[in-house]
Amino acid sequence: MTVLDTSVPHVPVLMVLGDHEPPADVALPAGYRFATWEPRFREPWVRLHVLLGQLPSFEEGLAYFEQTYETDPEALERQMILVVDEKDELAGTSSLWRGDHFGEPRLRVHWVGVDPAHQRRGLARALMLRTIRLFDELVPSGEPPLYLTTQTESWPACGMYLKLGFVPYVGPMPTGFAAEPATFGEKNDEAWRIIREKLEESGRPRPKARR
Repeated sequence: MTVLDTSVPHVPVLMVLGDHEPPADVALPAGYRFATWEPRFREPWVRLHVLLGQLPSFEEGLAYFEQTYETDPEALERQMILVVDEKDELAGTSSLWRGDHFGEPRLRVHWVGVDPAHQRRGLARALMLRTIRLFDELVPSGEPPLYLTTQTESWPACGMYLKLGFVPYVGPMPTGFAAEPATFGEKNDEAWRIIREKLEESGRPRPKARR
C-alpha cells in the first residue's frame, strides 16, 4: 500500500475476512478507472511493487511474476485488478490468488499496492472492495473465508483491512505459514500488540482477533 514503516520490527501476520456486507459498485475518484489485464501492465506492476519495497529488484520481480501469475493466464486475466489514471498508466493493483498458508489451496488477497503519487485518494480501499466483491462472486458461500498476509510494517494498511471486515488470525500456526511453530503464538501476539499501539497512536480502529 504505502512504503513500509521500517521503524517497527518485522513480523508477518495473517488476517481473515469475517462477516461483511457484499460490496456494491465500487466508485473511483475522477480521473481513474478499473482496467482489465493486458501484458503491457507486466513491467509497470513489477516496478510498482519494487518502488513500494515489496519486491527486492526489478529482475527478481519479473521472475516472481512469471512463476506466480503467468502459470495460470486465465486466472491472471480474471483475478488481477488494476486501476489506471487518465494517462492510462498503472496507479494501483490488487489480485485474488491462490494461497497455501492454511495447508490447502484457498483464495487470498495478493499484492495490494498504490503508487505513492496516487495515494490518499481512496484507491487502496476501492481495490480492496473490488477484490472482496470478486471473492464473493467466486466463493458465494464465503467458505473457506478470504484471507491475506501482511506484516507489522504495514500497520496503516491493517487499519483499512479492519474497517473492511478483516480480523487478525490468532489461532494455531497455519500449516503453510513460514514461522517457527514453537514461537508463533508469542510472536503473533507481539505483532498485534505493535499494530494495535500504532493504530491507537494514529486514532485508527483496534483489531479484534479471530481464531
